[in-house]
Amino acid sequence: MLRIRLSRKGKKRQPSYRVVVAEKESKRDGRIVENIGHYNPLTNPPTFLIEEARALHWLSVGAQPSDAVRILLNKQGTFDRLARVHAGESIDALVGEYQGVEVAEVAKAAPVAAKTPAPVVAEEPAPSLVAEVSEKVGDAVQVVAAPVASAVDTVKEAVEAAVERVTDAIEAVLDADEEE
Repeated sequence: MLRIRLSRKGKKRQPSYRVVVAEKESKRDGRIVENIGHYNPLTNPPTFLIEEARALHWLSVGAQPSDAVRILLNKQGTFDRLARVHAGESIDALVGEYQGVEVAEVAKAAPVAAKTPAPVVAEEPAPSLVAEVSEKVGDAVQVVAAPVASAVDTVKEAVEAAVERVTDAIEAVLDADEEE
C-alpha cells in the first residue's frame, strides 16, 4: 500500500521535509516512489509546496496520506479538488484552477499545468516573538514607571526640604558667630 508522507531532510535541529510517495513498509527516509513536494516548518509562517497534479494522481489511485500530509493537503485544498476528480472533472482543469489558469486555457496550454505553483503559506503570520516580548516589556515598564516616578518626586521634595533646613541651620550658626 502506498503512503504520501514526510521524509526528513536537513541538519540536526534544522528539519525540513520532502513530501514523498512511498510504500507503507519502507523506512521514513528510505526508498521512495516519487517526490511530490516539500515542507519547511522553520520559516515563519511554515511554508510548503506540493505538486497538485501528482498529489491528485496518487490520491486517486489509492495512496493514503499521513496525518501531517493530510493537514497540508487540506490547507492547499487538494481534498476538495479530489472529490471533484471523483465526480468526473479532469485533473488538468483542476490543477489549472489551483494555479490560477482558466479552464479554457488549460486545453491550450498543457505545459502550464507542469509548472510548479508558488509556495503555499500555512496561515496568517502570527506576531513575531520579538514583537510580543517588546509589547509585554513596554506594558510592564509603564506599570512600574508610574510608582517609580512618584517615588522620585517624593524623594526630590524631601531632599530639597533637607537642604533648605541645613542652609537655615548654617545661616543661624553664622549669625550667632557674628553676634559674639
